[in-house]
Amino acid sequence: MRTSVAFSIALRAALWCSPSAPMLSAVQRAEGTIVASNMNAASVSIVDVASGRTVATLPTGNGPHEVAVSHDGRLAVISIYGDRSGAGTSLLVVDLSAPTSTRTIELGAGNQRPHGLAFLPDDKTILITGERAQRLLAVDVATGRIDSSMVTGQAATHMVASTANGSRAYTTNISAMTVSAFDIASRRLLATFPVMARIEGLAVTPSGSEIWVGGNDSHAVYVLNGENGAVVHTLAGFGMAYRIGITPDGRTAVVTDPGAEKIHIIDVVTHTLRAVIDVPAMPEGTASSPQGVTLSRDGVYAFVTLKAAAKVAVVHIASALIVTKLPVGAGSDGVGFSPRVFVR
Repeated sequence: MRTSVAFSIALRAALWCSPSAPMLSAVQRAEGTIVASNMNAASVSIVDVASGRTVATLPTGNGPHEVAVSHDGRLAVISIYGDRSGAGTSLLVVDLSAPTSTRTIELGAGNQRPHGLAFLPDDKTILITGERAQRLLAVDVATGRIDSSMVTGQAATHMVASTANGSRAYTTNISAMTVSAFDIASRRLLATFPVMARIEGLAVTPSGSEIWVGGNDSHAVYVLNGENGAVVHTLAGFGMAYRIGITPDGRTAVVTDPGAEKIHIIDVVTHTLRAVIDVPAMPEGTASSPQGVTLSRDGVYAFVTLKAAAKVAVVHIASALIVTKLPVGAGSDGVGFSPRVFVR
């Protein structure tokens, strides 16, 4: 289901000539707000999706990585991972209704390299991976207090995802080549699932029946049984399956692939490929590098950071089309979405 060569050329020309003007003749207009972390600029961009207008650009400190937005769409949290000059130990909290109002949650020197983020359903608690500490933290967003510190015991605990009801959470542990499974109510490690590949990207179906992980070096996505961790299906043919998002209805997975400059759209129920989007290079021929991904609450759109291009691609999932590109900052990485419209 690839786009034709002629269509890809036309789409590329149109998108880069007018990067923030939507091509929406065949699809509904996207609305809401995106929050993108800019690793190289040490900032976060807040952008109105419909207009492409930058609402705010805020300093973050070195190495902002992942972004999570609360279920009510009001708060954004950014993990400050750090860079080669030093490890980060904090989170930046942004009130999107007043985006110049920010505060910092300091996690302490024992929790260096915070990375993956996931809000629990009550929006009061956020889960954060501590890469160096090999932990999953539960933090009270309002007070900044660490509620719980759950040990994975696995090297390079990196990404986290939870079920829709927040009862289970999972982390990918890159160097250990494992997934850790947690019971959130009891704050207890339930199991460690070996995958035997360096996995990073992670998504969980809403019910928790399946865990999807991306192999950094194996060019594959592994689908694990949510209860016992058994690999039930392997999808091959990726350059690098870097990040994965699953729509709220649990039917569609979106996989970013900077290794091949593609975005893959996959049927979750049948584990089959629906479409592949070839991501246009920049006008000078430099690869765009699709990386972070988040989804609209209705599952109609995916928002993908194009790290090298300082853009966020807005993807209409059913049509497998990039309908617009939104300007963000240098080294755009993690991205979150709020359905709320804050500024016009």
